[in-house]
Amino acid sequence: MKWYPYGHDFGNAEIGGVTVINGKTFCLSIPTAFAKVDTTAMRNLGINVDQSDVHIMQFFDEEVAYAVGDLALQQAVDVYNGRGDIQRYASKYSLRALLTIAATIIPDPEFALYVVTGLPAETYIKNSALRSTIKTALDGTYLFTLNDEKTPRRVTIDVATVVMEGAGALIAYGDKSASKTSESAVIDIGGSATQMMMDAFENKYDRPLSLREAREIMHAYAGEEALVRYPEISAYGETIGKYELERMVKEAVTQVGSEIVSFVAAAWRQSDRDAVAASFKPVLNIGGGVYYFYNFL
Repeated sequence: MKWYPYGHDFGNAEIGGVTVINGKTFCLSIPTAFAKVDTTAMRNLGINVDQSDVHIMQFFDEEVAYAVGDLALQQAVDVYNGRGDIQRYASKYSLRALLTIAATIIPDPEFALYVVTGLPAETYIKNSALRSTIKTALDGTYLFTLNDEKTPRRVTIDVATVVMEGAGALIAYGDKSASKTSESAVIDIGGSATQMMMDAFENKYDRPLSLREAREIMHAYAGEEALVRYPEISAYGETIGKYELERMVKEAVTQVGSEIVSFVAAAWRQSDRDAVAASFKPVLNIGGGVYYFYNFL
């Protein structure tokens, strides 16, 4: 059985995984979304569950299969994403996410993972017991199938350490020439803008946006217009135009972005001359929502 180093990021907008295979780095990111599915019914409806971008995970000792990522968003309106649940890091959803992405990247029928995962800075500092709880929840050997495989995978997990979120970004993208006493900083943005836009839409049109619809709108806003178009969204027979959707996204991004700027200015102010993070090198912006704030921040 071969051991692989593995980085696990269970965000509330995106699930990320990274490993090294034969000296090359492989990574994968999918939406944080889980929904119970019936694979037999899906096949009967003509849904191909064997595609590379489809993720259906089922523990060998469980009757229920879970769609993870985009498929969950397609198959269910109410999906689990863990938003607001700090215990999600030590949940079975985190385990499902880890195994799903690892088994997608690594083709071996049996392998082991030496895992590093993270917690938000405030939680890491104030809730040290959660680090041990995460290790207890994830450590072990698991049998499961991915995408209705005939033969179960067997994966062993050993959590090496739980770090403060942002540490991995600094290791990967930080200034390698900086001294050990130099200061660095990370701004980690989750899915708050998406949630605010969903709330604004429901308040105005009296019908909720699904998380899938919301993600498609946000992706259209962040993407190049020629490549990504706004989805067709309607409410009670009325089609919501592109410019109205774009206006709502801009409003959400501006409001959340302003709150981020205000928080950072208060937390990292270093003089009475409005110097903010002046001594930090680098200042990195990461997270599942980072692309929406590229121009604002």
